[in-house]
Amino acid sequence: MLNRAALILRYRQPFVDWINAADPSPSSHPLTLAEVNQEHTVYLVEVEDEDELAGWLARHHEELFEEELNGWYTDPKLWPQDRSLKKLQEWCSFELHTVVVDTGEAPLEDDEFQE
Repeated sequence: MLNRAALILRYRQPFVDWINAADPSPSSHPLTLAEVNQEHTVYLVEVEDEDELAGWLARHHEELFEEELNGWYTDPKLWPQDRSLKKLQEWCSFELHTVVVDTGEAPLEDDEFQE
């Protein structure tokens, strides 16, 4: 088991509304809540329960929010100005899984921090 928990953000309708409104190349088919929630980024976080998650979110909400926004549009000018914890909680629900088992044999790699 890893000494991390898995955090998954599930989008709520306001996030989907922003995705469709901010799209610099809108199509005739706006995305739906079901479509945007088919795939999720899994964040490995150092928390053991929901109480610790609340503290972690208070400290890391802006970084987390920006990571999710950047996954849709890389131009920060398209992002909402309000990236508060309250806004993130309005736009996403949080799912915490405290048991994470690594079944792979190769060492874990982080492609953002490779030398």
